[in-house]
Formats: sequence, structure tokens, C-alpha cells
Amino acid sequence: MAVKIVTDSTCDLSAERTAALGVTVVPLTVFFGEEAFLDGIDMGDDAFYERLRHSDTLPRTSQPSVAQFKGAYERLARESTDIVSIHLSSRMSGTINSASIAREDIPAGVHLDIIDSYNTSVGLGAVVVEAAEAAQRGASRSDVVDVARKAVDRVHLYAAVDTLEYLRRGGRIGRASSLLGSLLSIKPIVHMEGGELAPLERVRTRARAQDRLFELATADQTISRLYIAAAADAAAAEALAGRVRPRLPHTEITVGSVGPIVGVHVGPGTVGIVTVARA
Repeated sequence: MAVKIVTDSTCDLSAERTAALGVTVVPLTVFFGEEAFLDGIDMGDDAFYERLRHSDTLPRTSQPSVAQFKGAYERLARESTDIVSIHLSSRMSGTINSASIAREDIPAGVHLDIIDSYNTSVGLGAVVVEAAEAAQRGASRSDVVDVARKAVDRVHLYAAVDTLEYLRRGGRIGRASSLLGSLLSIKPIVHMEGGELAPLERVRTRARAQDRLFELATADQTISRLYIAAAADAAAAEALAGRVRPRLPHTEITVGSVGPIVGVHVGPGTVGIVTVARA
């Protein structure tokens, strides 16, 4: 029986991609006031950003419940005795904690590994893709775990944030807090380091931020994959992809969207890239 892969909705992979890979996605929840929406189920990206633009208060997010994970694991346990569950950084969310508690009640004979990606958004998604493809090739659970853990070190996320206000208000700013107080014209470039957002550098304009992402994306022309995702700015993501493709003709490039959970914290206008070094 093939190894089953589980992740959470912050992976920002399309529903078509996760379905093709056989990945089970456990959703986080977005709250607008007292209204709760399951990420990717009750509310899609476009509807979320439209509502965010008109919301007087910043939405809240919540990790999946233990019951959600138990339900997912129990369903998969009827199909396989081997499950690998890969999630966003434990330094940014308690999602892994919920998964770990749920693991205590999995059926006897089922083997479940939980992996911290130390990443989020398509950084998490990139790790999930590597693991899921290994599972589809028929790799054993231990081999899938090995692929995933090695992918954690091969995946690098960078993002040009239009404003730090959302990160500050949402409490997910991490070490990027040192960028607060910058002039409004400064556009910060952040990256994932040690499982949390950290400042990389500052540029003065949005155009320069896009140029810097292009430079980061093409610095290593041997990368196997590149992911580009934007929060409510598909045109910016496509424009960046158009610039990158001639420079990386042998690299698989995926363009997508930053979903609601991550979008709450980074805000509209954020553009991110994820590079995946060759194994």
C-alpha cells in the first residue's frame, strides 16, 4: 500500500495539484469576527482578499483541531498503514501540536510520522510535493520521510512584502520585527530562517523588490523547481514568471496564489518565491 501524505492548507498548493498527488489537506480556519471559514473549502482566495479589503478589523486564524486530524488519519488508516504528515513551521503555528495529539489515537498497526517543514505557504508546499512524488513512485515510509526531511533543507522561501502592517498586527512578524519603523517607501524582503520570518534586506520601491526576487530566483540556475505565489496580485506573479523562464529553461516553474491563512499575515501585494535545490 502506498504511503499517504497529509498536509495543511497553508501549503498553498492548488486543489488540482494536491488531488493529482493524492495529498490530504487539513484546513485551518479564518475568522471574520464570529464568522468562521475553513480555508480553501468555505472561502477561496479571491473571496477572501475581497473581504479583507473591506474589513475594519484584521481576521483571525486558527490551527486545525485535534478532531480534524484524527478524522483525516482514521480515514487514511483504512487505506494504508503508513502515513506521513507534513506541516507549517511549529514556530509559526500550533498545527503540528494538534497533529501530534491526534497521533496518540491512531489505530493499532498504523505508522505515522509528523514532519516540521520549518516553512510556510509554497515553502511547505514544495516539501509536500517532493514527499508525495516519492510516495507515488512507491517509496517506503522511511524513504518518504527521508525525502521530506532532506527537502526541508533544499527549500528556500523569499518574499517581498508590500507592508509590514499585517505581519505586525497578526503577531507573525518574527525576527522581521527589526524592520518596523522603516520609512513607508521601504519595501522589505524577508525569508524563512530557522522556521520563522527573518529580514533579508530592504529596497526602496515595489519595482526594485520585484527585481530582487528575480535575482534571487535566478541566482542558482541549477535549481530543480521554482514556485512563485502572490497575495491578490496574480499579474505580478505572472510577470515575474515571464522574466524568469528564459533564464531557467530547465527548471519546473509553478505560479500560484498565497491563500487566506498566510494572506492574513502578509497582506495583499506580497509576492513570494521558493527555490528548490537539486537533490
